[in-house]
Amino acid sequence: MLIQLILLLILLGAMYMTYRRRKQKAIRPIEGYLWSLVWLGAAVVVIQPDLTTRLARMVGIGRGSDLVVYGAVIVLLLLVFHLHIAHDKLERQLTELVRQKALEEQKKDL
Repeated sequence: MLIQLILLLILLGAMYMTYRRRKQKAIRPIEGYLWSLVWLGAAVVVIQPDLTTRLARMVGIGRGSDLVVYGAVIVLLLLVFHLHIAHDKLERQLTELVRQKALEEQKKDL
C-alpha cells in the first residue's frame, strides 16, 4: 500500500514535468500527449497490479511483472534508437556548419 502511494506521487511528478515541458514548448504536443498516456497507464498498473497479470496470461507470459519488464526493455531500446538517429543527424549538421565556416574563413584570408 505504501509503495503504491509513493509510485503514484512519482507518476504525478512525471505528469507535472511533462505538462511544464509542454508549456515551455520543449516537447511537441504529440509527445506531451504520448508521455501523459504513459504516466496514466503506469498509474493504472500501480492501482490495479492484477491487470498486468491478466494481460500477461492473455499473451502467453506467466507473470505480469515479466510483461512489464519486456515492454519496458522494448520501449527503452526504441528510445535509444531514436536518440542515436537524432545524435547522428546533429553530428552531420555540425560537420556541415564547421565545413562551411572553414571555407568562409579561407576565402577571407585569400
